[in-house]
Amino acid sequence: MSVANERAKSAWLLAFGDVMTLLITFFIMMIAINKGEVSKIQVWVDDRVTASYILLQSEIEKQNLTVIRANRNVNGIVLTINRANAFQSGGFKSSEQLSAELQVIGQLLPNMPVLGLDQSRESIEVIQQANAEGYEWLAEVTVEGHTDNDSIDPRSRLRNNWFLSTMRAQAVMQELYAASALPASLFSVSGYGEFQPIASNEGAAGKDQNRRVEVLISAHFQERLIE
Repeated sequence: MSVANERAKSAWLLAFGDVMTLLITFFIMMIAINKGEVSKIQVWVDDRVTASYILLQSEIEKQNLTVIRANRNVNGIVLTINRANAFQSGGFKSSEQLSAELQVIGQLLPNMPVLGLDQSRESIEVIQQANAEGYEWLAEVTVEGHTDNDSIDPRSRLRNNWFLSTMRAQAVMQELYAASALPASLFSVSGYGEFQPIASNEGAAGKDQNRRVEVLISAHFQERLIE
């Protein structure tokens, strides 16, 4: 092979290598940009959850609520109801104190940034970006009921702990829904009986913790279902 041909071949290989390098660089940049956009959206969601928690905690302290406690975790805002006076003794109906506090929380729900979309420029841009990528905003109020492992009297109309936990969760959900006037589609209810304890059922203190209703207020972007 002539020197000219060798040079031509080398030049072609160099050009091809340059193109491949540029393509790889381009894809790395696109991945980095995409991750940056995902991070931006996640930060926006987290900010809304945090703002909602601050608003909620401020109202709990202002109204001196004692039956409902609020915490912030990675999933959203958790309201915990596990006071001895939360429900009518041995039943699932809310006590007067719990009903009064659920009324306060329910009326506050529509004002929480995590459950409503404002019309700020940043919010509109984030929503438009997510929609363009095939995602939609999903806000939820999930109410879960739990009990200790004490058996239900077989003569009781409550039947078992599954039923009791579900009915207590439903009672809480109905009062929040009625007070908030939010769409019913935001709310869901689950009863787990004694099967998700957070403390030992060996003693009274642990059983007190396990007898609870938890309300998770959360939101995220989910992939839009294709109909």
